[in-house]
Amino acid sequence: MNPDAPSLARGEALLRHGTRSDAVLPAEPAPAVQELGALVGFGQTWTSCSARASVYLFDGYYEASAAEVRLLKQVPEGQKGSGTVNGDWLIWATADATDEAGRAVIERVVSSFAGEE
Repeated sequence: MNPDAPSLARGEALLRHGTRSDAVLPAEPAPAVQELGALVGFGQTWTSCSARASVYLFDGYYEASAAEVRLLKQVPEGQKGSGTVNGDWLIWATADATDEAGRAVIERVVSSFAGEE
């Protein structure tokens, strides 16, 4: 798969749907695209809490799912991590485990990413 403009636009739309009107800043995906074996990725952080979301495009659903499984096994102590796959796309979101607002953002963004766009 070639990460062309329509492909990237779909990933951005999936994330934007869950972001709503929250104030966010662009960020490098964490972990890095190369570390997960993704084709491309992008991220954002929230200004109101510790939440961070990274979105990755993979060659296919199975590659994205395998990356999600790896990430779930590597959540650092003191962090909450959650992800989901939508087609070739994976979203991975984290926040400080004690940050209630951040955990709520993660739940909303991941749920929205998995649903109907």
